[in-house]
Amino acid sequence: MAQEQSVADRIAARDPACVDEFRRSLIVPFNNNLVPRPWGGSKLLEFKGLDQALQPVATSSLPVGEAFEIAAFDDDAEARKFPSFVECSDGSAIELPDLLAAYSEALLGEAFVARYGARFPLLPKVLDIKELLSVQGHPPGHTEAYIVIDAEPEATIRLGFAAGVDAAALAAELAAGRREQREFLELLRGTAAADEAVQQLLAPWLAARHAPPEDIAAAVGGFLESESDWAAARALLISLKRLYWRMLDALNSIPVSAGQVIHNATPARLLGDANAVPTAEVHALGNPERKEILALEVRLPGPTFRAWDNVRFPMRDIDIEHALAVLNLGATTRDDFMAMPELVPGRPGVYCSIDSESFRIEHLRPADALGDAISVPAEGAHCLHVISGRVEIDGSDTTRLGTLEKGQSALVPVDVGEYRVSGAGGDCEVVKVSVPV
Repeated sequence: MAQEQSVADRIAARDPACVDEFRRSLIVPFNNNLVPRPWGGSKLLEFKGLDQALQPVATSSLPVGEAFEIAAFDDDAEARKFPSFVECSDGSAIELPDLLAAYSEALLGEAFVARYGARFPLLPKVLDIKELLSVQGHPPGHTEAYIVIDAEPEATIRLGFAAGVDAAALAAELAAGRREQREFLELLRGTAAADEAVQQLLAPWLAARHAPPEDIAAAVGGFLESESDWAAARALLISLKRLYWRMLDALNSIPVSAGQVIHNATPARLLGDANAVPTAEVHALGNPERKEILALEVRLPGPTFRAWDNVRFPMRDIDIEHALAVLNLGATTRDDFMAMPELVPGRPGVYCSIDSESFRIEHLRPADALGDAISVPAEGAHCLHVISGRVEIDGSDTTRLGTLEKGQSALVPVDVGEYRVSGAGGDCEVVKVSVPV
């Protein structure tokens, strides 16, 4: 007797009967779409209520750095590598991109699909940042937002050039630093494992701005091919450390704390041309002091162009030319990026922090609403991210659509229509993100 097809298989075969399972309910991806990163920390698993045994992820030696919350955009290489999965009613699982491809107009709406295709045009993530990320940029028109969930005291990020820079001079300086990294590696008895050990040795020394190379001379000597190579290694370390700090000092240092919203977009005063679109400014999230930050990042899918990787080993690919080509090289200030959630008139408990060409971010706080519940009007498909507490979500006919815990996210299909968000435990905040349709 032939085995009955799973719901996932039926969806893959475009069975129209399966769409009703999803079109009027929350689509809640699995909560463990974890991505290892060299800069990862230790807070994300606890935030999501996941087993600490998942750290490090699978066979990776790297810590957890990100969780892809809604990943359904196959044109983005990372979203394609780490797609969201959704559980079907029979326990089978399907990739969210496949689900949206099968029932795009029913789940997203005709206007949404006409504008964005059969995919979700955002890649929201939870970031757990313990080490410095690279100095980087994104394609024109790609902006980002960071909603800080938790941060250690004195944590900072680097964002935007603090003074105008000359692209050619900076490119030459970064290229020279890259060559010096390679020259330093050539002095070592090199293996991949040795690269990681060298990173563990150099990272805290680089972060200690005034520490001399003699502080690590004995340790570095253990990696050198010959004792006579120390003089050359010392000179390279001094030069690399100077560039490490020159690059960081060229950027605004922004203190961060829980509850902040930071909008990484070219300030309007610098756009000039009325038709110019804001783009993410140069940024290096994290800080050399290793003060950990947990944040929800809202961004468009697309490439990241690394201009500089803060003397990280093993050496990762960088693209100085493309990175500098997409960046605003003019001066900015930290105040250019701070976004204050403001109460939406006539909607108690609803605050808007960003309403841009790329996305709108609202903060739903049921405790501030009448009756501890917020009514969300019918609109296009969008996503929800619970950053504190637990909430219950009911349809306009009082049908329970689902309960979401801290660290969970959901995609809301267009046919859900109007719904209510109620607090069900703790001090609740839900971040609602929508795109223009």
